[in-house]
Amino acid sequence: RLNNNMPKEALADLEQAADLRGKPDAVILQNRARAREINGLYSGADRDYTVAISMTSNDVAPFWLRSAMVKFQNGDLIGALDLARRVDVRFGEAPEVRAALAALLMAKGDSIGARRKYLEIPDRQRENFVNDEYLKKTVAWPPAMIDSLAKITNAVGEN
Repeated sequence: RLNNNMPKEALADLEQAADLRGKPDAVILQNRARAREINGLYSGADRDYTVAISMTSNDVAPFWLRSAMVKFQNGDLIGALDLARRVDVRFGEAPEVRAALAALLMAKGDSIGARRKYLEIPDRQRENFVNDEYLKKTVAWPPAMIDSLAKITNAVGEN
């Protein structure tokens, strides 16, 4: 249901799955965190992502980037940057990782580093990151990330 544009139903299903499981399960936590995030419940999403990461802490996974974005939405820039940098080490070639790290660097006040990281994204792929529909629907970034990214795209003349 999460992939079928039914976020409220997906969250209810995942809450029930967590209850039935009876103990923390990393996969359920990751999916419930994503469902909470899509439903705008960022504090709950952060808690679920944090527990899921603690259960898999030696193996950086793509969902860590989602966790970083949620932390930033909740005002934890330092925690967000820490996670995003770890994801960047493992998945640094991915355009979404580069864009997210650029947005976080911009929020930190490192506009030069943010521009540099953003411009590492190939031109054709960068087009996605000035497209509101892509950011809000396809990759579903939290509002604070979209706002920070807009500052970079404006700074490099792409918005």
